[in-house]
Amino acid sequence: MKSEISTPLIGYMKQLESEGITDIETIAEHLYDHHTRQIGLGLYSNGRYTQSGSDVQTNVISDANTPAKECILWCINHYLGLNRNQKIIDKVCQAVQEYGTGCGTSALSGGMSKLHKQVEQKLKDLVGKESVLLFPTGYTTNMGCLAALPGKNDLVIFDRESHASLIDGVKLSGKKWISFKHNDLEDLDKKLEKYNKKYENIFVVVESAYSMSGDLAPLKEITELKQKHKFLIYVDEAHTFGFYGKNGAGYCNELGITEQVDFIVATLSKATASIGGFVATKAKYIPLLQWRANTYTFQACLPPGDAAAVLGCLEEIENNPQLVESLHENNRYMREKLTHLGFDLGSSQSPIIPVFIEDKDKLLSFNRELFERGIFSVSIFYPVVKLSEGRIRFILSASHTKEQIDKTVDALYQLAIKHEIFDSAIYPVWQ
Repeated sequence: MKSEISTPLIGYMKQLESEGITDIETIAEHLYDHHTRQIGLGLYSNGRYTQSGSDVQTNVISDANTPAKECILWCINHYLGLNRNQKIIDKVCQAVQEYGTGCGTSALSGGMSKLHKQVEQKLKDLVGKESVLLFPTGYTTNMGCLAALPGKNDLVIFDRESHASLIDGVKLSGKKWISFKHNDLEDLDKKLEKYNKKYENIFVVVESAYSMSGDLAPLKEITELKQKHKFLIYVDEAHTFGFYGKNGAGYCNELGITEQVDFIVATLSKATASIGGFVATKAKYIPLLQWRANTYTFQACLPPGDAAAVLGCLEEIENNPQLVESLHENNRYMREKLTHLGFDLGSSQSPIIPVFIEDKDKLLSFNRELFERGIFSVSIFYPVVKLSEGRIRFILSASHTKEQIDKTVDALYQLAIKHEIFDSAIYPVWQ
C-alpha cells in the first residue's frame, strides 16, 4: 500500500477504506507505520507535548530522543492566561483540601456538592437565563443536549463549520438534520422557509465564534429571522464566553440578544481555564435535560478543584477588566501587522487568527520551520477543512507579549517570502 508521506492520517484512513481494506488490525498497522514516518520527518505537530503544561511560552518535546525546545505557544485556548494565575491556583488547592479530588459519581447519583451549585448560580446570574445545568465537559454538554432536545417530529439545521461536539450530538439524537452554508443568512432563511411547516420544531445550531476560521456568527441577524419563522436557536459560546459581553457573559450578551436565544452553551476549559460545560436556558428544560441527556445522567461531575477554578476565573474576569482589554488589544495588534504584510486571514475577527496557505506541502514545511524557530502552532488542512483552505491557526492570549507577537510575525513574514506564499510581484515590504 503506497501513499504520499504528507497525507494526513484521516485522509490515509479514507484512502485505505476506498481500496477495500476494512480489517481493523490491517488499518491500524498501516496507520501506525504512516504516522511513525511522519513523526520522523517532523511533518506534523500533533505528537508534540509541553514539558510543564500549557503557557504562552514553555518547553515543547517532539519525542523522547530529542531535547525540549523553548517555544512561544499559539495553539492553546486559555484566552486570558488564567491557568497560571496564582490566586486561582490557591483556590483550587483549598477546594481539593476541603472537597477531595473527585466526585465519584454523576450529579443525579449524589455527586453534586455545594461548590457545583455555586458554579451554576454564578453562571445563571452572569449569562442571564432562568437556569443553568453544569456538565463535566464542554464536548459532552453539546453532545448530551443536542441528543436530548429534538423530538420525534423535529428538524435540526446547523452551520456547516459547527464543532464536532455539535454534529455528534445532532447525529446521536437520531432525528432529521441538514446543514446550511457557513454564516450564510440567505441559505438559512431559504431552508427555514422550505421546512418550517413540515416539522413541529426546528432547532438552529450555531457557534458565536468558529474555532477554525475565527469569524463571528451573525447572531443578531439570525435571531431576527424569528420574526419570519418559528424556530429555537442553540448557540455555542465556547470561543466567546469569558471575554465578550459584560463581565465575560458572552457574545449574545454583547449583542443584547440573550432573551432571543433559547439555549446558550459554553465550555469552561478556555477563558475560565478549567474543564466542564454548561447550558443556560429556561427552567422548564432542565428536568428534560437531566433525564434525557445521557452525558449528564451517567457521567461523573467535574472534580471540585475544577469547579473552584471556574469560580476563581469568573471572579478575576469581573474584578480585572484589563485582562479582556489586553486580549482584544493583542488581537488587534497582531491582526493589523499580519494584514499590513499581506497575509490572508480570511474573514476572522475573534482572537483566533488563521493564516491561510493553500499548498499543503508548503504549509507543512512552513509549520515545521516555525517550530525550528521556537514558534509552536498546528497546521490544519483537508479533510478537516477544504483543499483550498489550509491554514496555521494562532490563538491569542492576554498573556502574550508584544515582543512574542513581533517575533512570531517576523518569522511568518520571512518564511512567507522563502516559500513564496505572497505573489513575488506584489508582496509588501517589512516596515
